[in-house]
Amino acid sequence: MLIKESEMIEMLDNSENVLLIEPKYQKKYPPLGLAKIKTYLEEKNKKVKFSDQILPEKFDLICVTTLFTYYSKAVFDVLKNRGFFNSNTKILIGGVLASIMPDIFKEEKNVFVFKGYSKILDQCIPDPDIMNNTEDPWNTFSYIFTSRGCPNKCAYCTVWRIEKDRWVNPSWKEMIDLSKPNIMISDNNLSAVSMEHLKEIIDFTVENKKKILFDNGFDCKHITEDMAKELSRLKFIRSGMRLAFDRIEEDGIFQKAVMMLKNAGIPKSSMMAYVLFNFTDHPQDAYYRARSCYDLGIRPYPQYYRPLNTLDKKKIFIGKHWTLKLGRTFRHYWLMRGIHSKMSFEEYINSKDGKEKHGIKMEDIKTYRRKK
Repeated sequence: MLIKESEMIEMLDNSENVLLIEPKYQKKYPPLGLAKIKTYLEEKNKKVKFSDQILPEKFDLICVTTLFTYYSKAVFDVLKNRGFFNSNTKILIGGVLASIMPDIFKEEKNVFVFKGYSKILDQCIPDPDIMNNTEDPWNTFSYIFTSRGCPNKCAYCTVWRIEKDRWVNPSWKEMIDLSKPNIMISDNNLSAVSMEHLKEIIDFTVENKKKILFDNGFDCKHITEDMAKELSRLKFIRSGMRLAFDRIEEDGIFQKAVMMLKNAGIPKSSMMAYVLFNFTDHPQDAYYRARSCYDLGIRPYPQYYRPLNTLDKKKIFIGKHWTLKLGRTFRHYWLMRGIHSKMSFEEYINSKDGKEKHGIKMEDIKTYRRKK
């Protein structure tokens, strides 16, 4: 059953003994949503436990977070292991999978799905015990969303589907642990907020002598010389100033934005650009976008496109202009530093490595050469 924010908060308020679960899937960042729920509950003197599985004791409510859709099996493994003690316990599910595909839980008994994010919970300081339950170096960061939403409606993205409203969190400063040296800002389109808000973030970060990582790519359409000048005041971790060159339609706009950032004094080593491929693009289009990043002196990160409803990570999606081997080789080519400085991608797939290491065949080469 899909529920509203008010109904979710009521469920939390009416529960005295709550279990928070992050299923056993591969991840590197802490479960921010669960960390905020734990704070919310403990401030109301509720009993809370955090685990990666259902525990053999009775709870009033079980909260399960979800990550990517292709980790759905880990989530359903949790649901089927409720056991004797919790067979009739209400289960609240949120997160990415729940927000994108809430209907896959409709046959599950006593399962309630919350889609999107909660402004009430977003203003709770994340529980430090959960936030520190990560490996180095990720335990050195404060993780925050200073704003939500994005004005774009890109077909390959889910943000506008689950965060429909633009909202600036008035409590974002309280989310930062000043004892930690680094801040990760995960706003989905920080470049589209007001310059006043961006400057407030920069002022706070500089004054508190923190290094920063903008986890999601800045929208190159919104970068101006004034913005670049403000951003140059920051100290970034390596590749902490992240951009995106996902669409060939932004050719020229992207390069201009990067040059403004470089001219403002941001080091090339601080910049990285996500390059989406395997969507509706052609391989030569993807190579051009990645090569443009390289020619500008910044690192391209090849982002393999998977459909938003992919439930099995092993089931590989192949874009209509790609082959499986082309996609895998393209990703390898750009992740392995040094290869692309010696030969073009076409030269690489024609090389001994391309044919023996990646199994490239003539059909793959013809697909790469095929014009739009």
